[in-house]
Amino acid sequence: MKAFAAGMVVVALGGLGGCASPTVLEGKYSEADGWRKGTVVEIGPAKSLKRPAFYDCRTEASGTEGNDQYVMIALLSHGHSHARAAKLPADSQLQVGDKVYVNFKDCSAPIPKRSS
Repeated sequence: MKAFAAGMVVVALGGLGGCASPTVLEGKYSEADGWRKGTVVEIGPAKSLKRPAFYDCRTEASGTEGNDQYVMIALLSHGHSHARAAKLPADSQLQVGDKVYVNFKDCSAPIPKRSS
């Protein structure tokens, strides 16, 4: 009986430790650093994106970037639905519907596709 109780304590502590450890996506995108899973929902010039963005990098765009392409990414942050508007990298092959990683803390971060 004591062995069973000791085993349950070890399992419970292991479960608590797992919840306290930082989540790292694909071994390199830490949620603590602002990375989240997202889905591309719009692509177009900054002013043409319709969905409101909670995390919006368009405010950093200058007037000379009127034709630059931006991407709107839907994401969950702490269980709440948000969107991130970010400048689409020139060499990007992203399309609407692509699953990506997005960093809501850093407007200059890349927007890599997810493997799953």
